[in-house]
Amino acid sequence: MLIYLMPYNKVMYFLKKNISNCLYIFFIFLTFNFIEFSTKEVLAKTFVVSKIEVEEKYNLSFNKLKVMDRGFKKAFQDISQMVLERKDFDKIKNTKINDIKKLIENFSILDEKFINQKYKSVMEVEFNRKKLIKFLDSKNISISLPKKINVLFIPVVIDLETNNFNYLNENIFAENWGSIEKNYFQISYIIPNEDAEDYLSIKNNLEDIENYNFQKILNKYYSENFIIMIIFKSKNNIKFYSKINFDDKFEILSKNFKDKNINNQTDLNSMIINIKNEYEDKWKSINKMSPSTSVPIRLSLESNNTEKSLKLENALDNLDFVNSYNIEKFGSKIIVYKVYYSSSPKRFLKDILSYDISIDTSSSNWKIK
Repeated sequence: MLIYLMPYNKVMYFLKKNISNCLYIFFIFLTFNFIEFSTKEVLAKTFVVSKIEVEEKYNLSFNKLKVMDRGFKKAFQDISQMVLERKDFDKIKNTKINDIKKLIENFSILDEKFINQKYKSVMEVEFNRKKLIKFLDSKNISISLPKKINVLFIPVVIDLETNNFNYLNENIFAENWGSIEKNYFQISYIIPNEDAEDYLSIKNNLEDIENYNFQKILNKYYSENFIIMIIFKSKNNIKFYSKINFDDKFEILSKNFKDKNINNQTDLNSMIINIKNEYEDKWKSINKMSPSTSVPIRLSLESNNTEKSLKLENALDNLDFVNSYNIEKFGSKIIVYKVYYSSSPKRFLKDILSYDISIDTSSSNWKIK
């Protein structure tokens, strides 16, 4: 997604409307025979994959269950692309359909029709979060929890042969960036409108652009998360030099493409999807969890404070990186919770604050304030 941003203005985001759909119970029974499958309210957290389109010729050999199986495979491919780095795709590409079905909590058919002797349907599939994480962990794959992020995007194209540059105007990458979208993308790009001040800031630092921090431009848009993409263009080589800042983690990404022509739409699209996938992998690496390497965290609070205890348990039930927790000690004065957390303690402190829970970390056993 690409959003254009004016300086000093807040960007408005629109929530997608959730569409209530009827569940095809009959086909659930037929498709998931011998597999426990509930159509009741989903209690566990799920990963939802929407807009899965499948079609098949409608003739004497038509089998709707096989068509739906193809939809489940496509949904599994989509959720894999959403939660895995590309280096892990090969480990699960041959997953059998029956194993995929065991991971599904629920599904619905959003639309179906018969047109010109073809059956077409649009599906939505919900994968059981815990089952999927356990399945991937059994294959030594760490999952990255899906998490949307809005990023200030600053693209600069430099022609090394003419020493000219384009910031936003007549920038072929900026013009085509938003047209390349995938269902699994988690990054939304916010692009500023070009103004003379920004243009001059870049121009004045062009000779040492790789070391320029772009701080003057970044400060105008109050963005903690950003990608500065500098593209060096020569006759037979396109070099991407990216400065990436996600959740206060700064990285440099450098990637070269040889024998690519940016005026060829196929080459251009190929480079954009490749770089977007690189950015997605960087974001996934920050949100990676591994249940088998959980960090134990101990939290204590007064045993007579039932309200605070329930508030804590509600937070632990909903925090993404909490693998499990239990009450380690229950005394007349103090309750001690042992939490197995699949990320850093620093992240735990940050995430639990969103549930209005403050923690005193001055001792080894952290205390709920």
